[in-house]
Order: sequence, then C-alpha cells, then structure tokens
Amino acid sequence: MKIIQFATLFTGLIYLSACSSPPPDVTADVPLINQNTPYYNAAETLPEDLWANFNNAYPGIAINTSYGVFQIEKTYTSAMGHWCIAFNLSLPPSGSESSQLFHPQDKYYGPDRRACKSNDSWFIVSPLMGSNSGGMNK
Repeated sequence: MKIIQFATLFTGLIYLSACSSPPPDVTADVPLINQNTPYYNAAETLPEDLWANFNNAYPGIAINTSYGVFQIEKTYTSAMGHWCIAFNLSLPPSGSESSQLFHPQDKYYGPDRRACKSNDSWFIVSPLMGSNSGGMNK
C-alpha cells in the first residue's frame, strides 16, 4: 500500500513541476507582418468605377460590371482593420461590347476572391494559398 501512495505522490509531483516551469522563448526568423509597410502595397488597386459598388456591397447581391459579375459572398473587417468583401467573379458574357478583362485572369476570376478598402480605394487581395484538389501529393 505504501508503494502505491509513494508512486501516486511522486507522479503528482512530476506533473506539478512540469507545469511550474515557464515555456521556452521562441523568436521568428522572418516576420509574418512588417508593420512599417502595409501589406496591400503589393496588391493592385481595383478600377475606380468599382469602388462605389463595393462600398454598398452586402452578401447575396450580384454586381454586373464590364469586368464581369461580382457575386458577393460576405463582408468583414480584416485583422488589419480594413473593410473587405469576399466574392466570386465570373467572366463577362462573350460578345459583350463594353467588356474589359482583368489580367492575369486566374488572379481575379473564380471563386473565393477578396478585395479590401484602404482609405477610399479598393485593392484585390491575392489568395495566400492555391487550391487543393483534396488528394495528397505523392
């Protein structure tokens, strides 16, 4: 019986000592965000004729433009404090006289695209990661 009590006491002390030591200090070699340079500097500003539409966007609406149809999925505030929209952008109908295309098309057209507002202008936010088909690479 004494052995069980001793083992229980010893195990309890081991657990308590593990919780009483501070975690190791960890530093990053590369910062994720450079506070001196806004992250949208590398982003492209969207044409000014879209800004008024984006300012009034809300989930569920479709905005028909000469660049294509913006289907607004959601609006949100980014971690940097910018007003943003998530949307799907489809190409304008073929044969449309006034159509204009964004280039490169794979950056702008497709599902789950993002745009954010800084001051009065809107900029496109490039996807951080590419699409995954769900399978693992071998």
